[in-house]
Amino acid sequence: MTAPIVCLSVGSSDSSGGAGIQGDVKACTAMGAYCATAVVGVTAQNTRGVTARFAVPPDMIADQIAAVMDDIHIHAIKVGTVWNAEIMNLLADRFEGLDVPIVFDPVLKTSSGSLFRADEEALDAARQRMLKVATVVTPNLAEAQILADAPHVHLPSVLAEIVSARGARAVLITDAEPSRGGDWLYDGRHHHPIPAAKRHTTGCEHGAGCAHSTILAVLLAQGHDLLSAATQAHQVAAAAVRHGAFRIGTRDHPVDVQAGLAHLAEGRP
Repeated sequence: MTAPIVCLSVGSSDSSGGAGIQGDVKACTAMGAYCATAVVGVTAQNTRGVTARFAVPPDMIADQIAAVMDDIHIHAIKVGTVWNAEIMNLLADRFEGLDVPIVFDPVLKTSSGSLFRADEEALDAARQRMLKVATVVTPNLAEAQILADAPHVHLPSVLAEIVSARGARAVLITDAEPSRGGDWLYDGRHHHPIPAAKRHTTGCEHGAGCAHSTILAVLLAQGHDLLSAATQAHQVAAAAVRHGAFRIGTRDHPVDVQAGLAHLAEGRP
């Protein structure tokens, strides 16, 4: 029997279950992978927004990662919400040089507009350390502007090149052209626009970015090249939004990767 793909998800807990660690576990499971976790923060949130947050002490984060990696063979790592420079540097130190795909999803501003503004020290650590450790960084357009320190630049190709110049090996900007949809991949040498999937009006976007980056990590661990993985991740994440859990919550409903995959398998994107 073939051993399952194992993805280590490093991020925050979402009490509503739609995003963060909980969303990553569900996305991994739907993709046929096993999800180990290291919780770096706890949030009080629902589909209307975040009301409180608490950072886990760095020593405990290091202990979680060590416990998992000392016992379980990891095939991919996904790093999500990281709130301070100490934790960012801890992760960069631990993951630097590992021979597995590392997807860094810099959760700074969600598609629904929620802001997880890190302090300047944390942003500097992201720019100077995590960008260089990651195989690919997956900001949305607003997050790419923050990472590039270029709030007035809107062209994804320009933003991707600026972020790449800061040390990122590859940059995948999600929802890169909001008027048309689609993502934008820059692999350090070539630009690859990812065609937009079918548009949606479901209101189910809570956890979309978390699901996308986790799906990407699993696909890379399965052996897909970056362009193929980015293209498939876009399609699956879009289907997860279209077939999301619209009965859960009152505002920004959660995505549903399992339902999205089921509809794709039936030829109904």
